[in-house]
Amino acid sequence: MDERDIETSSSAHAHDVVLSVDGVPVASFREVVARLRADYPGEDPAHVEGIVLREWEAFSAGRPLVVPAAVEEGAREILDLARD
Repeated sequence: MDERDIETSSSAHAHDVVLSVDGVPVASFREVVARLRADYPGEDPAHVEGIVLREWEAFSAGRPLVVPAAVEEGAREILDLARD
């Protein structure tokens, strides 16, 4: 992914800045859950997290849009072992 594919934009549903990765607006899981918990204070926090996770799974179809940078480092370590 090219760094130019990441841009900052605002979202109608998010109260703060979100990133756009490969043209898809993304937000921090923690921030999404916090906003939903604030808007739905009567809901069990675990229930809110479960809903967000199910929605993410439905949206992503099991393929992550982003991964932590350490994932690439780990993949390189494995690929380097295969070269030896």
